[in-house]
Amino acid sequence: MRTAMIAALTLVAAGCVSAPDTTPINQALSAAPARVIHDLGVDGEAIALAFSGGGARAASFSYGVLLQLREMKDRQGVSLLDRVSFITAVSGGSITAAYYGQHGPDGLDRFRKVALDLDWQGQLHTTWVSPENWQRLMQGGLNGPDKLAKWLDREIFADGRMRDMRTRPYVVINAADLYSGAPFAFAPPWFEAICSDLGNVRIADAVAASMSVPIAFRPIVLQSFPQDCPVALQPWVSRALTARNTPMLLRETARSFRFFRDPERMSYLHLTDGGVADNFGVSSFVTLQAAGGAPYAPLSPRDAVKLRRLTFVVVNSERPADATWAKDPSGPDGPEMIATAMSIAVNAPKRAAADALNGFLANWKAGVIKWRCELSAEEAATLGAGPDWKCGEVDYVLDVMSFSDLGDEKARRLGSAETAVSLPSDLIDDLIAGGRAATAWNDAFIELTR
Repeated sequence: MRTAMIAALTLVAAGCVSAPDTTPINQALSAAPARVIHDLGVDGEAIALAFSGGGARAASFSYGVLLQLREMKDRQGVSLLDRVSFITAVSGGSITAAYYGQHGPDGLDRFRKVALDLDWQGQLHTTWVSPENWQRLMQGGLNGPDKLAKWLDREIFADGRMRDMRTRPYVVINAADLYSGAPFAFAPPWFEAICSDLGNVRIADAVAASMSVPIAFRPIVLQSFPQDCPVALQPWVSRALTARNTPMLLRETARSFRFFRDPERMSYLHLTDGGVADNFGVSSFVTLQAAGGAPYAPLSPRDAVKLRRLTFVVVNSERPADATWAKDPSGPDGPEMIATAMSIAVNAPKRAAADALNGFLANWKAGVIKWRCELSAEEAATLGAGPDWKCGEVDYVLDVMSFSDLGDEKARRLGSAETAVSLPSDLIDDLIAGGRAATAWNDAFIELTR
């Protein structure tokens, strides 16, 4: 009798939970978009940053990086922040990247008050005791767009649209498509593949998609519009699927683009946390380069000629391994086992993407040098080459920055921060200071100041 009563109460409570909002966040393309290659203002040195996932921990640490870059000057007296040409970001790191992309350097000092100091953890559905949350979980996630996308839009991005993002730096927000398992970036190649208008998408929806940790948040829904699409899939998609030497990341992305155009296979995309596919957010660069259709892409021809060095720094805000069960022969208990397995599932594609980036940068550099050296003197001069310009004098540098760069004690302190949407003020202070210190001590950045 008691069991039946509990079951009945559970059903009544579950029935009170409203159906989740699954309205697609995007609109169809009305015409083929113009092919625009934006000059990023590269003049010698260029910096690319990748902000990893990690909730407010990642948002705070990456914010400290931007603050410190603003204070550091290169040999020409230019702020290193002004040398940042690209930012690619995942999950928590995408909040910082998107806000900077929307407001630029002028908005940097407001970011902490607008985003980091707000306490909205208590507004989320988190308890496993509530039968209502069981129903939400069965519907795809404990929290829907009202608890993430709408909150981000109201409190941080103020109805900003992707078309409002500045063209410099080029900011890429990364999510993952649940069906194909491939990375999905809020950038032109992906939106052309689904025949959709990127510019009209809310910045908050892009960030929410990047942050939608499975179970905690429902996926963000996009619709594909293959019927009467005004733009065909680019030739690189077919080449990537047929060439035997295609990098696996690019092949999987090309395969997903084919899925988007096949109404018999899928009509809607369900986007989840970008860390599921690549917690560094670097794999999108492989696709951006291929989709650009030129060896220098996603740089412009002018930027490629003016470039002397691209410094690519991955800002890794992940927690270090810290578990007492490793000292016990009985090993992890059930919850620890689940948490560890999820960590491994995130780390494996992240490592693969980082290794792929290393090879990609080498190929990108070789392609840029070959293209530069095939230019005539007149062509090079027209694109900005000076009298002492040498076509082969260009370098690509890759570095990874993390809590471990700050020493064991500081790494333990920063790594203790939970992967949550808000954190205590004193911990935010430490994370921002840690981002500053790691940047000031980073060899790749120091080299730019000499």
